[in-house]
Amino acid sequence: MEEKKAAVCDNGAARPLREFKPIKAVTAAELDKMDIPPVEWIVKKILPVGLSMIGAPSKYYKSYMALGLCVAVCRGQEFLNFDCSKHACLYFDLESTKRRPKSRLNQILGGSASKPDNLFIIDGTEDPGRIGDGFETQVEYQLKMHPEIKLVIVDVFQMIRQPAKKGQGGYDRDYDDFKTLKRVADSHDIALLLIHHTRKMRDPADVFNELSGSVGVMGALDCAWVITRDDRYADESTLHITGRDMEAQKLKIRFNKKTFQWEYVGTDEEIETRRLVDEYENSPIIATIRKLIKQGGGRWEGSASEIQEASKYFGCQIYDDVRKIGSLINKYEGLLWTYDRIQYEYNKGSGGRRKYIFNAADVINAADATYADNATQICMDVS
Repeated sequence: MEEKKAAVCDNGAARPLREFKPIKAVTAAELDKMDIPPVEWIVKKILPVGLSMIGAPSKYYKSYMALGLCVAVCRGQEFLNFDCSKHACLYFDLESTKRRPKSRLNQILGGSASKPDNLFIIDGTEDPGRIGDGFETQVEYQLKMHPEIKLVIVDVFQMIRQPAKKGQGGYDRDYDDFKTLKRVADSHDIALLLIHHTRKMRDPADVFNELSGSVGVMGALDCAWVITRDDRYADESTLHITGRDMEAQKLKIRFNKKTFQWEYVGTDEEIETRRLVDEYENSPIIATIRKLIKQGGGRWEGSASEIQEASKYFGCQIYDDVRKIGSLINKYEGLLWTYDRIQYEYNKGSGGRRKYIFNAADVINAADATYADNATQICMDVS
């Protein structure tokens, strides 16, 4: 008589117990000696091999980003100012016919330009199947036919999802789908990137909570990108990036409607630095200080009120009050040295009034005769 295997109950259905398989655990010392390759990047620092996702509201040009990314990877070019490793790509454009990706490639590259022969496209009319019903097999078939493929993009994720099973919660559904897709990515050592929507409700605490789905979404991903804007009609967007084994980043990006490509604007820090430099270069306070130092042969000292009064005769009148002038001089301290090689210090003068002392590293010639005498007299009068 055949021996029956024990079974356990799984949501009311019986399934056989998993046969025990002993596992040999490795020690930390053994692990240390293993030759394990580092993270492999498709786009350096922002897109690794593994399971990833791009999330954004509708009409945010996500598909243009996906197709532009494919072109950059296929050609080994830069994407958003980051270097791409050159690989073949497979793009599932599942909400389109062949007309749309052809039209968009013409917009991005130009109608007469040659198109990448290592970019493979499957559109929605070809019905590649859903998760657990043909999709994974289709991906594996394409990888077998084109082993040079390293990046697979699914646009959009919802098109390959099975309807939720009866009684299945959102977390369980996400867990099942992502477990399957991650197995495909890891077993074939590819990047599998899903295009997805974000919720309408914003989350001020964590933008990645806006990815549609349960908390299981972020737990399963190796990398996540979320595109946000302060306003739907704003020119600039923010690309939020996070993931395992990578530094979290916030990049300012812009969709160029003339070239139909996403462009890198800068990090928050870079943009703030550019704004501050622009403010510095256009500041009447800095213009006045430069001229006073030039007049003094590389050195000038005086109060904020003297700087304000002198500005009237230099053609760069300062309208801020003396307290604001002092605050701005402190704000620009680093730029004074970086851009003009000017050091400054201050001390308390008579009556408790603060006196600023500016010294230029490179002695500047005496001031132009057109304003030198007037400025000197004004500073003496104010003193």
